[in-house]
Amino acid sequence: MAPFIPPQLHELITHARTHSPYYRALYAHLPLNISDLATLPLVDNTAYWRAASTDPNNPKGGVLTSALTDAVIMRSGGSTSEPKTVYMTRAEFHATSAINGALFGRSCGIQAGDRVANLSSQGGMYSGFMTYGYTVMNCSVPVVNMPISGKEPPPSITADILQFGATVVISNVFIATKLATYLRDRGLTLPTVRLILYTGEPFYRDLRALYNAAFPQAVVRPLAYASVECKIVAFPAYELNEGNEDADVEPTYRVVDEAVVLEIVGDDGAVIQENGVRGTLVVTNLLKKLQPTIRYPIGDVGEWVDVQAGLFKLRGRSNVGLKVGTALLDKALLRKLVSRVVGEGVADSFQTVIRRKNAHNIVLFRIAAEAPKDATAIPQRLEEAIIEANPSWARNRDAGQIAPVEVEWVRFQDLVFLEASGKLKEVIDERF
Repeated sequence: MAPFIPPQLHELITHARTHSPYYRALYAHLPLNISDLATLPLVDNTAYWRAASTDPNNPKGGVLTSALTDAVIMRSGGSTSEPKTVYMTRAEFHATSAINGALFGRSCGIQAGDRVANLSSQGGMYSGFMTYGYTVMNCSVPVVNMPISGKEPPPSITADILQFGATVVISNVFIATKLATYLRDRGLTLPTVRLILYTGEPFYRDLRALYNAAFPQAVVRPLAYASVECKIVAFPAYELNEGNEDADVEPTYRVVDEAVVLEIVGDDGAVIQENGVRGTLVVTNLLKKLQPTIRYPIGDVGEWVDVQAGLFKLRGRSNVGLKVGTALLDKALLRKLVSRVVGEGVADSFQTVIRRKNAHNIVLFRIAAEAPKDATAIPQRLEEAIIEANPSWARNRDAGQIAPVEVEWVRFQDLVFLEASGKLKEVIDERF
């Protein structure tokens, strides 16, 4: 029977199961012709990245579909103990950049002649600076590109923005907040900036006063919803966000149908087709064939605003892992760290809670166990273990983005479980 799914999607699935050892094994029990994307299993993120870490020049058992000969290599902001490396062909990268540039001009409020200061992180093979640089250079509206980099010190960034009159800033919230704090503490402002486009993490209401002081003429909006492994997923729905006073903290996004299929999946594994029902965001990238991402849980919770129009909102992190500021730790690493510090018996009986209070992200480890004699020392030891695994945690903490780690000792029945499956909810994001 011929597949009912679109030809481009059918071709991607066939290519992946034919040439990628990982997908060949994942789909081994399925018929050749797939009539519904939802019949494919979701990717298990831990298994995927274990396979993806295989030597790309000897990809037996790996995710890649061909030898690495004409490509770009990028890293995500994941943990240093298990780095996530992403491969794209040059053609795939340029095709993605062309889509990004066209939608950037239409969806982000870019005006002809804008001078765009790119403050994304640069170096270490991290992709943000290059990705957004290509986005600006492919912009459908004539603009001026200012590749400053967020690695520059705040005085240097300030001088460049003032000298060249930057009107738009692209930055993750961590770097932009660091710059805003520098400006406010010295009584300085950047009055030419009219638009701040944040990337990589949410913007919070408690940052508004700081940004208003440092960038008195600026509106804060998201640039896009994307990840290194899935690339572009959605751009802000400009017509729905403008005039909305909460569009900085609760924007509405529109799926980029040219690049991805986005599903929202409930705890029971069923695809959600109703508006206003929360579930895990699952992405299939239609452009990436060298390192496919098919039914890949991206790590966030969302809900449809208009499922037919592809409009949705983000509602926090999912069970995939913990992301706070620019620090990202997956579930497997969290289990390993807690077991190392607290003991092997708690690997499956703790959950991580993320809260927002007094302009800080608070991470609480809720552990179902009797408090040990050295309970007061556990939070510091946990934090030290996290920093050893991911040094960016310390940078976020020192910059005031993350409060010291907290630990709560509870009974097992006091933990939160998924209603549909009864499984432990390993990450609870209370910021949304």
